[in-house]
This record gives sequence, structure tokens and C-alpha cells, in this order.
Amino acid sequence: MRRILLVLAISVAFGWLGHVAHAQNEHKNFDTTSVYEQLVYGQASDVPISLAPTWWDAHVSHQQRRDVAPVATDINALIFLALKHSNVIKIDSEEPLIRETAITEADSRFDWISYFDTAWNDTSEPVSTSLQAGGSADRLNDLTYQATGGVRRTNRYGGQVDLSQRMGWQDNNSTFFLPGQQASGQLTLSYTHPLRRGSGYVYNNSLVAIAQLEAGAAGDDFRAQLQENLLEVVRMYWLLYQERAYLAQQVSLFLKTKEIVGSLEARQVVDAQRTQLITASSALESRRADLIRARTAVVNAETRLRGMLNAPDLSSSDQAELVPTEFPSPVYYETDLRTEIQTALVNRPEAHAAIKQVKAGSTRLGIAKHEMMPLLNLVTQAYANGLRGDSEFGQAWIDQFSTGRPSYSLGLQYEMPLGNRLACARLRRRQVELRRLQTEYTQAINAIQTEVDIAVREMNTAYREIGAKSRALIAAEAEARTIRVRWARMVDGGGNSGLNLESLLRAQERVTQAENEFVTAMLTYNLAIVNLKRANGTLLQTNNVVISKSCDNCAGPQTILDVAENPTEEIVR
Repeated sequence: MRRILLVLAISVAFGWLGHVAHAQNEHKNFDTTSVYEQLVYGQASDVPISLAPTWWDAHVSHQQRRDVAPVATDINALIFLALKHSNVIKIDSEEPLIRETAITEADSRFDWISYFDTAWNDTSEPVSTSLQAGGSADRLNDLTYQATGGVRRTNRYGGQVDLSQRMGWQDNNSTFFLPGQQASGQLTLSYTHPLRRGSGYVYNNSLVAIAQLEAGAAGDDFRAQLQENLLEVVRMYWLLYQERAYLAQQVSLFLKTKEIVGSLEARQVVDAQRTQLITASSALESRRADLIRARTAVVNAETRLRGMLNAPDLSSSDQAELVPTEFPSPVYYETDLRTEIQTALVNRPEAHAAIKQVKAGSTRLGIAKHEMMPLLNLVTQAYANGLRGDSEFGQAWIDQFSTGRPSYSLGLQYEMPLGNRLACARLRRRQVELRRLQTEYTQAINAIQTEVDIAVREMNTAYREIGAKSRALIAAEAEARTIRVRWARMVDGGGNSGLNLESLLRAQERVTQAENEFVTAMLTYNLAIVNLKRANGTLLQTNNVVISKSCDNCAGPQTILDVAENPTEEIVR
């Protein structure tokens, strides 16, 4: 017994070793790289590929619903409508305009400011000494009026100038108040200039520079989002084309199956089995359901496209049918990865926005370093006075310039917090913020390079996939024709005839699936071209999109989006 078990164990071991050796020998020469090179690099991408007939294009561009009006459309028309009517694009276009108002707000601190102050005072106070009112008066009744007006301004170097004119009137019951009913005037010119903190053109205009950079970054963000929106418009157009093509393919499949059912019904009295008729009828009803769903998908695609564009010209789905007139192109779009990356770094709005953010962070850091200095101001003032009695305001004003000499004063102001913790904390924060912005810029550049790399590869892959899907479709059609001929010869009800019928029905389904996959490959390639233009930042240029601003009745600026009449040439690749 032990010998038998030992023999069995040895046999199993040798069998397992033989299986392992066979598996190793079977995959010994398996080289993924060589196989892929034979599949891909054996065929040049710029060589025109042999395409299967796209018979469905005639049905895609033909009206499918007779109860509504057809509206012919293509990608350029949809882009134009999106620029004019899309609510999403309108919302995105408002942000740069909002940010631009911050430029005026920051610059307004250098505007001239006019002011005018008045005050009337009627005072009655008990006297504590005879020197206040004189004589036997026990209260001092004093009337004063002052009016001060002038202009002041902060210049772009931090200096503050103030020119004011004060006119006053005073009268009281004091015997020492001479002359009575005094009219006075004082013309004052003062100027304060920072010598340390707050000085310099760069520091005082830094907030304006930051506002300009942030407004520019907002404009870059809008252009990036606009390209995304236009890419989505193109995607929705091709989706509509795909759904209409799929509907035509489902109609073709339905009619083929209906023809088979009709043939079986006609031969029921002769030689066709009832099981074949039941099988074909079941397939017909299944395809009828698919056809109903495909028709609904077409209308849904139209509705989504209308919802994206918000264009009143397109009406509603129960009033108009969107009929595509532009078909996917199989023409090879030649690219070079290095050139595309260079183009993207020059044109991508995200790169421009990241640069502006770094500049703004550097400006904020400069402000924080400047504010580490102590406050040291030069303060100057000069004024001239005039005084007349009997309320002679005019003569009092003239006396400011004709009598005596002006008075003046000079001085310095110094201030420095002990420890200066606030300025130090702000400086550290700005340093960290700038470091983060620099990292974000690097990340943005890396993200752009990654997107372009993938976009180029996806486009080339999609082009090669067109050829593969076309050959698959041609093969599926040939298979279906062969099985159709075989079934037609054996429709007499034999067992092989039933098997051939099932094979025919499955082959027809494979043809429809291959047609749909071929359409998907074509659309994927055409969409990949548009996505590459978005990735390298030239989508707006290639579609001749013009961005401008206008002000209607000064109710607020508006962003105007249009398509140029004279096409702009693409960036040289």
C-alpha cells in the first residue's frame, strides 16, 4: 500500500513539474514590447486608414421627427450661441469685472478729498474770577461760530497735504473782549511726509499692483473656465451625433430582424419551424425596446445641449429638432509632444494666473518687510491769520495776506512698538504664503505638462483605435453576410438552421455593436483634438473667440464674447 501511495505521489509531482515546464515554455518567448510595437508602430499614424462606410451619416443629418421644425447646426454655430447666451459663461465672466473694481478702490486713496465743517456754540458759564468777564458780571455769555473748509490728499509717495481755510465769529459780554463781534480767518497749509515706514512710491502703490495682479489672475481663470465650457459644448454636440447615429443603427438592426421574422412567417406553412419564428420574434421585440430607448436618448441629448446653451433661437424639444451637419473627421492631426508642452506653457491661462499670484505674494512680502521699519514722519505747517471787529469777514480774510507774517512749525514724529511683534508676525506669514504660492506655481506647471502629455497620447491612441474599430466592423459585417447566406439555404427547419438563426441574430447584434464602437472611436478622436487644443491653451484662438468689455448706459461693465470674422491662424507648431 505504501508503495502504491509513493508511486502516486511521484506521478503527481512529475505531472505538476511537467505542467510548470510546459507553462514556462509556452510563455518563454512572450514579449509585451515587441507585440505592442508590431501592433502600433508597424503602422504609421500619418498614413490614411481604411474606413468602413459610414452609411449612418445620411440619417444623422436627416430630420427624424416630422412633427417639429428641423434646425441645422454645427460646432461653430453652437460655440457662437454658447458665447452669446450660456448662463454658465455669463456667470463666470462677471468675476473678472468684480475683481477689476478693486483696482479703482485701491487707487482711490490718492484722490483729492474736499471737506467742510461748521459749528455754532452758545455758552453761558458762571465766572470764577473777575478776569473772565470783568465788572460785576456773574456769568460769561459767549457766542462762537466756526466754518472750516479745504482739500487734502495723500500722494503716491506717502505724503499728506492739507490746505484749509477757517472763518470764525465770536462775541461775548466780557469787558476785556476787544474788538466786539470779532471776525477771524486762518489759512493753513500742512504737509506730513514719512521718512521711514510708509515712504516710497513702490510701497504706497503696492495695493494697486496687487489688485491689478488679482484682477488679471481672475481674467486668466475665466479664460481657462471658458475653454472648459467650450470643450463641453463640443462634447455635447458629438454626443448628439452619437445618439442619432446609434438610433439609425438600431433602426437598421430592427429592420433586418423584421425581415427575418417576415421570411419565417411566410414559410411557416412550408418548412420553417415555429421555434425559429418565436426566437426571431423575441429578438424583434427586444430590438423594438432598444429602438424606443435610443429615440428617447436622442431627444435627451438635444435637451441637455439646449440646457447648456440657453439660446432662445433653439426653442424647445417639442418645437424644433437639432440636426447635426458636421461629421467627425478621420484626418490625422500631427503633433509633437515637446512643441505642445512649450505652446501650453506660453498660452495656458492657469500658468499665467499662477505667475500673477506669485507676483502678488512677493508684493505682499515687500509690504511686510517695509512695515518692519519704525514710524518717522516730518511734520510741517504754515498758517496766516486775520482778525477784525464788527463782523467784517471780508476784511479779516484780506488781513490774512496783508498784515504780519505767516506762522510756521516744523517737527518730527517717531513711533516704534516694543518688540515689534505685529510686524514680525506679518512678515513670517507673508514668507510662508509666498513659499506656498511658489510651490503652487510649480504644481500648476507640472499639471499642465501632465495634461498635455496625456492629451497627445490619447489623441494618437484614438486615431489608431479608429483603424482597429473599422477593421472589426468590416469583419463583423462579413461574418453576418456569411451566416445570412448559410441560414437562407437551410431555412427548411433542420437543427442546423435553428443554430444558424441564433448565430445570425447574434452576428447582427455584433455588427450594430461594432458600428457603435466605430462611431465612438471617431468621436473620441475628434474630441481628443479639441481637448489637446484646450490642454495647450489655444482653443480660444483656434475658434477665433474675442473677449472685450463694454459699458451700457454706465449701468456696469459687461464682458462681450464674440467670434472674429477674420479667422486667427493657429499657433505654429
